[in-house]
Amino acid sequence: MTRCLDTAIDIAPADAAALGPAGTGALVDELLALYAEVQAAVAGTDNDPQWVIGTHPSRVMLEEAAADGTLIVAREGGSDGRIAAAFVMNGAAAPGYEAVPWEVGAAPDEVAVIHLLAVRPVFRGRGLARLLMGAAADIARARGKRVIRLDTLVGNRGAQRTYERLGFACRGAHRLAYEGGYDNPAEPNFVLYELAL
Repeated sequence: MTRCLDTAIDIAPADAAALGPAGTGALVDELLALYAEVQAAVAGTDNDPQWVIGTHPSRVMLEEAAADGTLIVAREGGSDGRIAAAFVMNGAAAPGYEAVPWEVGAAPDEVAVIHLLAVRPVFRGRGLARLLMGAAADIARARGKRVIRLDTLVGNRGAQRTYERLGFACRGAHRLAYEGGYDNPAEPNFVLYELAL
């Protein structure tokens, strides 16, 4: 249990085996609602991830992350409380990551990549991002990772400021070729970050 101001927050990987199919389905429903709430709150701001709920993130994407233990969920007040935040942390890097001048030399199986970080609007500005990234680092280290990497849209300056405050090193703007939901122009479209563990 971690403390976020005066609220206890439980941050842990989702366990699809323990949840069972019905429990996993309910969790994914909760998460899709969370992502929709976050997208609605930040649409058109400098924190807009431009998610297309149902496409990115999709039900299948979240179910697969729950099944392989890469879906991390933060709940208010313990494991049965409402979801405060969530993200996926796996080794999947979009085409273009290989061209980034990373500072930390790491084999692909030593890299954790964070995707789909969402914080419920009521929890923004309360220090939850620091707790989430601390938990991410602990989980990644326990899984034998040497570095955490992530990307944000070029226009997502709010997220960029947050990652820089949390100690992530900016590796510049680069072109990534994500499938589905994002325009993939010839010019740089994402800003890349890494955190040595």
